[in-house]
Amino acid sequence: MEEKNSQTLFGFLNIDKKTHIALFIIAFGVAFCSSYNPLILRRMYIDSSVYVTVAQAITRGFLPYLDIADNKGPLTYLISVPGMYLGGLTGIWITEIIVLWVSAVFAYKIALLFAEPFIALLGTIFSFVALLGFFLVNAGTEQYALPFLMISLYFFTKYLFSPERNVKFSELIVLGICFASTIMIKLNLFPLWAGFCLVIIVESIFKRHGAIKIFKYILGFCVGILIIFIPLFLYLRLNGIFEAFTEQVILGGVDRGFTAASLKEVQKLFFVLIGRNNSAIPLFMGAFWMIKYLKKPEFAFYFAYTFSYFLMILFHSFSEGGVHYNLVFIPFFVPAVTFFTGATYTALSKIRFRLVFLSLLFCLVFSDGVIRYMYYLTLPILEGTGQELVRAGRLIDENTKPGDEIISLGNDCYIYPFTQRNAASRFYYQAITSIIPGGREEFISDMLTKRPAVIALVSGNDDLFSYNLDIHAPVFEMKERYYRVLLDSKRIRLFIRND
Repeated sequence: MEEKNSQTLFGFLNIDKKTHIALFIIAFGVAFCSSYNPLILRRMYIDSSVYVTVAQAITRGFLPYLDIADNKGPLTYLISVPGMYLGGLTGIWITEIIVLWVSAVFAYKIALLFAEPFIALLGTIFSFVALLGFFLVNAGTEQYALPFLMISLYFFTKYLFSPERNVKFSELIVLGICFASTIMIKLNLFPLWAGFCLVIIVESIFKRHGAIKIFKYILGFCVGILIIFIPLFLYLRLNGIFEAFTEQVILGGVDRGFTAASLKEVQKLFFVLIGRNNSAIPLFMGAFWMIKYLKKPEFAFYFAYTFSYFLMILFHSFSEGGVHYNLVFIPFFVPAVTFFTGATYTALSKIRFRLVFLSLLFCLVFSDGVIRYMYYLTLPILEGTGQELVRAGRLIDENTKPGDEIISLGNDCYIYPFTQRNAASRFYYQAITSIIPGGREEFISDMLTKRPAVIALVSGNDDLFSYNLDIHAPVFEMKERYYRVLLDSKRIRLFIRND
């Protein structure tokens, strides 16, 4: 299984122009339904609203973790900062298109290792149809990790399919960069590298590749890690936010990542994850390949592929999360979906419109994504929450002065990206108070002493407003005494301070 188009490090120049255009269309088609798209503006995903708000605060001179609390890695926000600074939400949408395009390019490069170009392109398309089922559910972090996961799987696959086991030092550095970048987005995304690296090291020892070669692997990988870690460490240390980062991301993330109380809970969540939009396909396909190639050179890849995917699901099973968690599984879909695409296309050789039939078949298999995509295309027309938020943000700015601060009550940040006013507390969304000692008391103190100019309630579902009485009761009491209604609609309620 040798790739036909791999002469340069990334292989971009060895993909013909028409294929590049097709891959860009795939990425643009997925991103078109993003909540950042200004053409179909709607209320963004909960997680997205949080990360965008942190990126927005950074562009205004605030420091993550210190001035604005959250528990994700710094690259979650820093990747969005250039787009936010240059073009607001539209700039972030363009960033998202680029991220998905790079992901599509390397998905295609992976698929080329399993099939000829036409089937590889179809396998990429169908894999991104599967992606839709996860991308359109509370996403916000996972799509930024996707290109790093795709690039790494591509290099691992190419290496293990090479009989000589040759790898360039530059490729090892890229693998380290991808690993460090990914865990600086989300800590529990390490299993892809853990599984493949373990298999490669064990194989190298058993095949006696030599200490120098193994040292080369480790050195190149570590150099790549340091290329990311050193600048981020300096950014955190020089800005005095390293301790806050450790508390909120390392300690808070680990604590939150292991909320499942028992083995039974983990087992339940494991099957929930593989049951979403046919996410069991790569696992079953990997098991089949392991049996088929048991005594062949390719076995090392298929074992590493299956082992890494199992670990990926397992470590996501320790924390209960939304469907969007499965987005990071998509790289593993590419080999399996490409294989099924080729086998089905060949089996349908006598059918006149086999490409149409094949497309309908995969749309049916991954129908969750197709249905969500069509729904979200019409949602801005049916719901109109995006324009409501724009009007609410404008109303806040028109009725307050520069320097005034606001607060949105609840576990979301829907309102902040649409106003020029900053949050009156570093707990801009209040769910984060639960992982920071003294967070509840600090938030309440901020509210009672600062008395923000505007208090906002934005619904997540119909007229349902999410708030916690334990945290918000003193704020509601203050609201009744010192505030009046500025806006009272089905989805947005604004209360302005009586000055």
